[in-house]
Amino acid sequence: MRITNGDVVFLRNGSPALVKEVNREAGKVLLDYDLKDVQKMTEHGLKNHLSENQRASYNVTLREVESSDKHEEIQDLHEVIQNLRANRRTDPKVLHYLENELMHRMHRENYTPPNFEVDMDNLPQY
Repeated sequence: MRITNGDVVFLRNGSPALVKEVNREAGKVLLDYDLKDVQKMTEHGLKNHLSENQRASYNVTLREVESSDKHEEIQDLHEVIQNLRANRRTDPKVLHYLENELMHRMHRENYTPPNFEVDMDNLPQY
């Protein structure tokens, strides 16, 4: 597993820690155990394996759709994702994380946007 700066890891006892620095040559990882720092980094879910620029893009997109009405927020996020897909200039990794966040919010709120469609050709086959 590749660990990058800013990732959240879970220790054997189940407590979370934030990866502050990875030294691959020495085989060492510097961890931050402060729960407030971990909570700040996981504000919109785990964003492991994203670079700082990708994390920033992800967070900016989610801040743009924040609303007191959760259903409206889900609808807005869905529309943003559709626009980003059509644009094709968005980092695919960031788009994937945004899609996962949309699914999480739809499940949590038990709400699906009226114009939500599933592409049956691209569903994972198990």
